[in-house]
Amino acid sequence: MATQTRTTAKGSRTARDAKSPARGKNTKSRAKANSQVKKTTATTAGKSLDHAQDALDQAAKTEKQLRASLKKHSKKVSTVKDDLDKRDRDLKTMKSQLKTAKKSRKSATKKLSRTP
Repeated sequence: MATQTRTTAKGSRTARDAKSPARGKNTKSRAKANSQVKKTTATTAGKSLDHAQDALDQAAKTEKQLRASLKKHSKKVSTVKDDLDKRDRDLKTMKSQLKTAKKSRKSATKKLSRTP
């Protein structure tokens, strides 16, 4: 019967005390592991945020360069269009003058052929 008393029932204090120190070590090691995971995650998140910020800065820089280039090229295109419009007006004027000159030549030819 003495052996039966030593093997205690499921809910006895002796059984719990024996397991208790092992649980404490597990808990501490788990806490330590969790804090390392949190630090690693925080570091990774920080690096990710830094990387995202660098990407945004680079995109802003590129956008600024593209806007400046667009402005420069827009001015050149505008200048070329103005020149083209001027040449088009000049061409229309010359065509009109040519038409007038042809009419004048025809009428002069008629007058010369009528006059003896």
